[in-house]
Amino acid sequence: MTESLLHTPAAGTAEVDPTPFPLLWEPDRIPGSPLLRPGTMRIGTLGPGGTTSMVALERLGHRLAHLGGPDVRPVPYDSFEELLAAVGRRGGPSYALVPGAAECATRFFWSSELRLEASFSTPTPEYGIASRAPRLPEGRLRLATLHETQRLAELLDQAAGGRDRYDIVWVPAESTMHAAQLAAAGRADAAITNEPGRTTHRLRFHVSRPGVPMVWMIFGPAAHARPTGAHQ
Repeated sequence: MTESLLHTPAAGTAEVDPTPFPLLWEPDRIPGSPLLRPGTMRIGTLGPGGTTSMVALERLGHRLAHLGGPDVRPVPYDSFEELLAAVGRRGGPSYALVPGAAECATRFFWSSELRLEASFSTPTPEYGIASRAPRLPEGRLRLATLHETQRLAELLDQAAGGRDRYDIVWVPAESTMHAAQLAAAGRADAAITNEPGRTTHRLRFHVSRPGVPMVWMIFGPAAHARPTGAHQ
């Protein structure tokens, strides 16, 4: 079931939804879903603030609030593996937001304790190769990136002389924000990062590309408590 793209605010309000994307709900998850009730909801995803995942979670928070749902409190994790181990457990968030591009997304589907609640599509920020220097060093290039964005090194084909001018040494990062941090600290010559990472760490894009539509998935507890008075 797809929730309507346009939501009619309650009478007497002038609310405008800044993120009017539809949510695709798993049909048997709608009755009694905490995501459609007022209150406070902790949702975990890859952090820190400024990662593409956190940007998507902020948009989801606006969307759920517009539908009369909870006030979303983001819970950042250093990796999706850490999030998978924490979601639904004591002290952890109740729900997890995972991009379809995450390497370990399949593990959320197969978890016996979790189940897909809903999904939606929203664009990522701009991505590119950034550094603090006015130009990229030729030859050995220490490039910070997380595994999922490593292929964006092909953007170097747009640079003067093309990718053949660079001997890439990969510097593993945990997120786009972490990659930008490594470049800013001099632990990498450049980073594959997003626009929030670039601005936060005062880097400059040498080559970049626009954001792309990304599918995001919300995972919640495998079973919901049935609403009072619900029929079998």
